[in-house]
Amino acid sequence: MYGVVDAFFAALNAHDVEGMAACCTAAVVADEVAEPEPFNGAAALQQAYREVFAGYPDCAADMLERYADGDNAICQMRWTATNSGSFRGAAPTGKPVQLRLAYFFRFKGGKIDHITEYYDVATLLAQQGQLAP
Repeated sequence: MYGVVDAFFAALNAHDVEGMAACCTAAVVADEVAEPEPFNGAAALQQAYREVFAGYPDCAADMLERYADGDNAICQMRWTATNSGSFRGAAPTGKPVQLRLAYFFRFKGGKIDHITEYYDVATLLAQQGQLAP
């Protein structure tokens, strides 16, 4: 299971959406809690991360800790980036951001079948100058 998680984050850090999708089932659900609706299916996951990489072209995620049990894994990541591109309709701010994120993975048949991602949106917006600290 750790091998799949490591491959997923290696692909994320390489901005390789095909590699990320290869770690997942075709029907993967990617629930980024800050978004109004989950991204359903591998193609939607790829599109969501294309948008992330367009808005934050230098983004990188570093593993802080992880835990796996049965068909589940939890990872705490440190995400760093600069908002130098448009992101989901918002103009770039040019500001750097650093967040801690939690990823909850559920596996099916040795692949990621469900991702729930948590991060503090207020911290992100404050660091980008879009919300008073």
